[in-house]
Amino acid sequence: METKSETQQMIHELKELREQVYALEVELKQMPSGNQRPEFLTEHPHIIRLQGVHGGRPIVRGTGVSVQTIVALFKQNVSPEQIVEDYDGDLTFAQVYDALSYYYDHPGEIDQYLEENRAALEQGWQPPVSS
Repeated sequence: METKSETQQMIHELKELREQVYALEVELKQMPSGNQRPEFLTEHPHIIRLQGVHGGRPIVRGTGVSVQTIVALFKQNVSPEQIVEDYDGDLTFAQVYDALSYYYDHPGEIDQYLEENRAALEQGWQPPVSS
């Protein structure tokens, strides 16, 4: 037969277990689901990094368009207006200008990515053809 002390101990242990389960539920809700990738914020509101997307290089949130792509176009004298038009509603002016702002805050990083791509193309690398 259980004593009052044993019953109180079991009740206490059950309360602790409930608290632990609740804490785990909260933690699970904050974790990305199976098809989402961890998102790493930058100091620019429209620019993030996603694990496994463009090698973790900065992209425009919600688009997958890399900052380096926008900068490469801009360096080829494509205006921000033309970039927005060419991406047919996938990019806004705010996103394009934020990508350019990111570049001006991190020119060494983006220039390095551009140089790596240029070198890969010179060595015969072909980008995948999208369907």
